[in-house]
Amino acid sequence: MTHSLLHRFSTVLLGAVLISSSVTARPLDEVVAEGTLRVIAYLDNAPFSEEENGVPRGIDVDLAHAIARELGVKAEVVLRMQGEKADDDLRANVWRGPLTGGGTGDVMMHVPIDREFALRNREAVLGNAYFQERVAVAIHPELTGTNPNFDVFKTKKIGVQLATVADYFLMTYEDGALISNVSHHVKPELGAREFISKDTAALMGVRSKIESLLHRDGMKPTLVEPPMPGIVRTDWLVGMAWKENSRDLGYAIEAALKRLRETGELSRMFEAHGVTYVPPPPPP
Repeated sequence: MTHSLLHRFSTVLLGAVLISSSVTARPLDEVVAEGTLRVIAYLDNAPFSEEENGVPRGIDVDLAHAIARELGVKAEVVLRMQGEKADDDLRANVWRGPLTGGGTGDVMMHVPIDREFALRNREAVLGNAYFQERVAVAIHPELTGTNPNFDVFKTKKIGVQLATVADYFLMTYEDGALISNVSHHVKPELGAREFISKDTAALMGVRSKIESLLHRDGMKPTLVEPPMPGIVRTDWLVGMAWKENSRDLGYAIEAALKRLRETGELSRMFEAHGVTYVPPPPPP
């Protein structure tokens, strides 16, 4: 996940670019009649969605195909770049379409479930949370101990992606007590390499991103989530969005999602990409 996307998840995010044909979001009966569910996902949001040799891949892509299968249709997955603002992205991807032309999808993946965000965007419906994302710290226990707090990094190096919420936290912890031991990187892959080689004792960031990067190098990290005072949001729900007049489609997807959770297929999708599945907490 890019650092800009992490920022937007802290305050709410999303993305837009173009699609090959002009379409609009449709109710369930139209989706079934056509036999295709049009799904928007992010172009650069590994491990959830990215392009590999011209083909969409990732957790969100796998989930899109599984939901379409449960609905008795096929998934057409379109990858789009993230836009400047989350509200603009909903407009581009869900209910109006990009200014550059193209069209909306029937459903958009990887939408932050946030009440204020939803109230600002009544043309779209946000829901069907399928994952809880978290900020976490990967550690080498032999260097940090098995359950460290951030005081450890007054003497041990910790890696973090530049200009992220995690970076802000580390740089301001106890009025800058960790600054000399914070190792910045722009590209997440560099942070992963430094951690694997033990140039850093720990790596802080979005848990799913850290797990997936290290998984690609054959490593299953030890992760901890120590108290992070001052971070406005250390976890958030990831869900979907669809057009306001397609609520029946949202209900059908909700039922499909429930079946995928109950059979364990959803958690296996995450595991296949090296990510621990963290289900959304039950409603209060």
